Amino acid sequence: MSRPKKCRHLSSCVPCSLFKPNGIPSTELEKIQLEADEFEALHLGDVKKMSQIEAAASMGISRQTFGYLLASSRKKVATAVTQGQALLLPQNINKE
Repeated sequence: MSRPKKCRHLSSCVPCSLFKPNGIPSTELEKIQLEADEFEALHLGDVKKMSQIEAAASMGISRQTFGYLLASSRKKVATAVTQGQALLLPQNINKE
């Protein structure tokens, strides 16, 4: 049995629900789901340029967990961009 997920503090606003290649209907594309905590890690680490320690503290998680989330989100974004897939973004992020 795995450990229960820790509550994470999220503050980013997601501008849209889907990011996809131009000119291809979304129904014809493979989709990759970006989770809310992965979106937040990407925002804090790559957009705000926070250190992993600062960003982890902001989210209320360990630095190691933040690193895992950041790596996972980067892989998903890179896969979607390089393979022409749609990226499903999280909706209704609850701010805590």
